[in-house]
Amino acid sequence: MTANMFDKAKATETTKPKSKGKSKPTINVADLHMYAALKAAEKAIGTMVDTLKETVNETALEAFIEAGRSDSIQGIDGDTTASLQLRKRTSRSVLSDQEVLVLNELNISVEKSTDSRFYINNEYAEDQELLGKVAAALDGIVPEDFIGHTGEKFVVTSDSMREAFANCDKTNLRDVLKIVSTQAARTKFGGSHDDMVAILDGVLKG
Repeated sequence: MTANMFDKAKATETTKPKSKGKSKPTINVADLHMYAALKAAEKAIGTMVDTLKETVNETALEAFIEAGRSDSIQGIDGDTTASLQLRKRTSRSVLSDQEVLVLNELNISVEKSTDSRFYINNEYAEDQELLGKVAAALDGIVPEDFIGHTGEKFVVTSDSMREAFANCDKTNLRDVLKIVSTQAARTKFGGSHDDMVAILDGVLKG
């Protein structure tokens, strides 16, 4: 029998587990101490950054809701400033079914995503005889349900955020804005190097 495209598919090579009988060799690695320290610091700082980001975004979101618009807002904390922005949710971020339902009920625009696609039904993925027929000629041979589909997916439109401000009251605007938008803070630290070191020292000491 002639090999088809599925038969010729390259198998993924697997690596055999190494024997655990021997101890690992030890070597000296220059800068390993500093590298490990910075990795540990990075983890601690990253956790704090995520926490503070949430606080900053919540404060900014309240300001956007009070202002009733999505224009950029200038944030100030002593000598530090930030351009606080409310941006349209990216078209790469597909809405969930529940989010689509919420937006439809509030007459907020959504549109079909280009991410919807067809796929081979898993029921036939191991049917070598059928796969051979597919390789020879697709048209008119495979069963109707051989190809599956991811279903319709939706994303927000360029009008969704404007419609959110227009169609929602303050009681539900917060939740809707979290669906149709993303937030960003373009910060400019105004302190000195010593100020920054003191902040980092406080974070690392926990």
